[in-house]
Amino acid sequence: MKIRSHNVSAVDIGTTKTCALIAEIDWENKIPIIKGYGVVDTKGIKNGTVVNIEEVSETISKASNIAEEMADTSISSCYAGIGGDHIRSMNTQGMIAISRDARTGLGEAREIEQDDIDRVIEHTKAIPLPVDRQILHVMPQEFIVDEQSGIRNPINLLGRRLEVKVHLTTYSTTVTSNLLRCFKNANLSIDGFVLQAFASSYGVLTANEKEYGAILIDIGSGTLDIIVLRNSGIYHTGVVNFGAQLVTSDIAYLLRIPPESAEKIKISQGCAFAGMVDKEAFFKIERSGNRPAREIPIARLAQYIEPRMEELLHEAFMEAKKADIPLSNIPFLVLTGGGSLIRGSEELAESIFKIPCRIGNPIGFKGYEEELNNPMYAAAIGMLKYAIDDNILQKSVQKTSQGWLSKTLGWIKNLTEIM
Repeated sequence: MKIRSHNVSAVDIGTTKTCALIAEIDWENKIPIIKGYGVVDTKGIKNGTVVNIEEVSETISKASNIAEEMADTSISSCYAGIGGDHIRSMNTQGMIAISRDARTGLGEAREIEQDDIDRVIEHTKAIPLPVDRQILHVMPQEFIVDEQSGIRNPINLLGRRLEVKVHLTTYSTTVTSNLLRCFKNANLSIDGFVLQAFASSYGVLTANEKEYGAILIDIGSGTLDIIVLRNSGIYHTGVVNFGAQLVTSDIAYLLRIPPESAEKIKISQGCAFAGMVDKEAFFKIERSGNRPAREIPIARLAQYIEPRMEELLHEAFMEAKKADIPLSNIPFLVLTGGGSLIRGSEELAESIFKIPCRIGNPIGFKGYEEELNNPMYAAAIGMLKYAIDDNILQKSVQKTSQGWLSKTLGWIKNLTEIM
């Protein structure tokens, strides 16, 4: 019999695969201990958007049921990833006077309190939005106290004026409402939606990469999710509306093989950087129907893959350039997601971005490390780590006044209530 517990869970719905995770929280080390996971083929999603509610609902149910059986528990809610080209982002800022004098304007300097941070964050959200859009995340980049910039936490500092620069993301309420219906059909409520790129950054980036600056590219099957960080702040998030599935389609078309076979060959034999391959090496394609078995030069396969991967990474580069900071100031480049598993992706990315690159596997978790040590699980594990921060925040909020992050996370509860 399943025992209901207070586990944290996450569901990452990709274009081709859906992953559900159930974990306990190691509060001492603040990391998730994964107790069960379920991975199934996705149906009903195209480029991050629901196109068939029944199929997506069934996909979520299958993945979560597998995870529940493995963990020997049941779940009623989860964190969920959100992405797709309906996501919009911008950098903006807000400013408030901490104290005022009726005659001279600004009053005497005083200590900055949590209420001041709440108010200045609230100011950043005072932007005109279409009726079908809502704010998803408001992520502070830095605070400025009386023109002193680069402050991460201004609490207890003395000042007369407080400013904040933030990165703000919005979502389409229509897209999200359809996704909520799918989770409701699967008997799951939502603890919070997490931007796909934001979740991936939680999953794979080290403290040094966040501090000194990193460009993270999550290469999914249907989309590329990009995030640019510097000084532990987020300066850009973006989505490119196509992904590694195009590479698979190219291989299937040029070699005249089914997409399923093309996907396996892409990972096992493919290379995104043609200069790395052995020009004398071959691989075998088994007999299929009336077509006899064939031997294909690996160099030819690389020539099929490299142009498409170069196109994908160039689009990611152009998206990253929209950040408000020069990419020349960013020392790290990290590729993650299932599409990063093609050999040579690091070398090709380095040739485009001119930055040292690595493949990002999930870090900072326990349980099923061998099975889940794969870039395709980066976002799902990142959501669990985000959930830990959210739970810590909610506990602190119970002891103090409601903080700005709690308010920004509260949007999903309001959205659920009006549906």
